Formats: sequence, structure tokens, C-alpha cells
Amino acid sequence: MSDGATRIAQSRVEDIYTPNQTSARLLIKYARLEAEAEKDPEKKRGAERRYLLLYDLYIKARSYALLNKFFFLLSLVFSILVLLWPSFAVVLGGRLENSEWFKSVVVQTTVTGLAALNYAFYSQYKNKQTYTENLMRHTLFSKEDIDALSLKVSEEISRIDKGFSFGSLSKRDEKQQ
Repeated sequence: MSDGATRIAQSRVEDIYTPNQTSARLLIKYARLEAEAEKDPEKKRGAERRYLLLYDLYIKARSYALLNKFFFLLSLVFSILVLLWPSFAVVLGGRLENSEWFKSVVVQTTVTGLAALNYAFYSQYKNKQTYTENLMRHTLFSKEDIDALSLKVSEEISRIDKGFSFGSLSKRDEKQQ
């Protein structure tokens, strides 16, 4: 490789290292560079197939990252409301005489339930994002044949795609105890 090509390749590798990205984004950028850099046609085909498999996982990881951020923000808002709601009732006391619903225990309980529900969704999607990113790491750095690896990844994707489950949350809680 010429000095110019070496400098271009090095600058492209350095471009992937930014702290403001998910692990999935870093891994997919690296896999793309690796596939582009491969010169041997047979190895290039394998690297491109591995990249395709990783990109499929990246789409899932990115979706889970967006969902977990959304539910984290919602859980944060509702958690702050849970903390501040009783104070609002005291501070705004006289001004809320016509707003009996605001002082209602049912409304306060509902807000608390929404905070918990959003946290459960956040936790679920964060776990799925982390699991998918770990699967990406395995796929990228594995020495396994791409066909065998593809079958294993397909099985794991099926497991990930089963959807939301409160049972998975309770099983994790039992393991922590």
C-alpha cells in the first residue's frame, strides 16, 4: 500500500472512534472498513457477508436503542412527577380547590404506575440492545464459518424478537438475589 493510501486508510479508521455513538454503531463502522479493506476476492466475499449479518443486527440494536431512550425519558418525567406531585398539591393548595382530580389518590397512583411501566419498558429494551450489541461483537470477532455463524445468529435473533415479557424481568430479579 502506498503512503497516501496508508494515510487515507488510517484516517478512515480514526474516524470511527467517536465517543458519541452506541457500541453497535462503532462495530458496524469497523466491519464496513474491514470489508472494504479486504483485497482477496474470497475473503472479501466472506467479509461482506459478515457485514450483512452485522448490519441486520445493527438495525435491531439501533431500534432498541431508540426505544430504550424514549422509555427512559418517559420514566424520568413520570418519576419526577411522582416526587413533585404531593408538593404541587401543598404549594398550589388554594388554587386547586376546583381541581379535585389533581389531589386525587387515583391520579397519583396512576402517575406512579406509569413511571414504573415506562421503567420496565426501558429496562426491557436496554437489555435487548445490550444483548444485540454483544451478539454483534461475537459475530464480528468470531473465527467461525459465516454459514454456521449465520444459523446461530438467526436463532439468537428469534430469541430476541420474542417481545416484551414481565417474566424476563422477574427471572433477572431472582438471579440478582
